[in-house]
Amino acid sequence: MLSMADGVLLVVDSVEGPKPQTRFVLDKALRKGLKALVVVNKIDRPAARPAYVVDKVFDLMVELDATDEQTDFQVIYASGLLGKAGNEPDNLMNDMGPLFDAVMEHIDAPTFESVEGDALQALVANIDADAFKGKMGVARISEGTVRRNQAAALVHPEKPKKTGRIVSALFVSYSFASFN
Repeated sequence: MLSMADGVLLVVDSVEGPKPQTRFVLDKALRKGLKALVVVNKIDRPAARPAYVVDKVFDLMVELDATDEQTDFQVIYASGLLGKAGNEPDNLMNDMGPLFDAVMEHIDAPTFESVEGDALQALVANIDADAFKGKMGVARISEGTVRRNQAAALVHPEKPKKTGRIVSALFVSYSFASFN
């Protein structure tokens, strides 16, 4: 799944700080060169310790050999339960707008070179079916272009190749992973 991400939301509890599973998953993301947007969640709790938690996240990143760019992370404070977020722990907006703004500003947009005639290559993460549209795949395009009625093949190392045509395509320019 991390191969499809352009950055990560590192969601950390405002009281407990980073947990052991945070270390494992963050290490994987940092090794892939991804930048983290740190979300200190549950900031509305009376025992919240935002400065302590941010320091612990920084210490964890240093322990995991994060680059200077990765350790210069943006922090957003949030209450998921209340649906509020902000740039300061004591100044939350009435919506999650600051979190979405931070994703747009601090997580790099995907990049790839598309040359006319290149074969389509995409990493499919999920396949679903719809009664009207047929089979649908969620994928990250790494090479080529997608056009309506374009021939395509689904290749899996342990299954026979399946061929078909692209009926429609929807593109999202940002992707990110979220970890607790």
